[in-house]
Amino acid sequence: MMSDKKPSEEKRQYERLQVDFPVVYKVGSNTLTGTTVNVSNQGILVESSLSAKTASVVFKILNRKPEYRLEVEYSYRGRTFLRDAQVKHFHIDSSGSGPYRLRIGFWIPKIE
Repeated sequence: MMSDKKPSEEKRQYERLQVDFPVVYKVGSNTLTGTTVNVSNQGILVESSLSAKTASVVFKILNRKPEYRLEVEYSYRGRTFLRDAQVKHFHIDSSGSGPYRLRIGFWIPKIE
């Protein structure tokens, strides 16, 4: 039986593009490195691997300060960019025995 229902439409204002480039950012006194998962006109999603100790510190800082502000450095097509950013969301998880995984979304006013 066929349905007249349309597939759910993307609710995001801007399209997300799958990209993979290195990112460096600092949360508190912790300089973190990661790799982009995707980018849009409104920001980037980054994934980083953290030790248990660093994950605990980062979680406390980000949980205490909603929309934490920081600088994000990334390289793309041979150029390096340093941008002010604001944390919009984050998630930390662990597989149990390995490193913790941090997925963090940054809003960046001007992405090039």
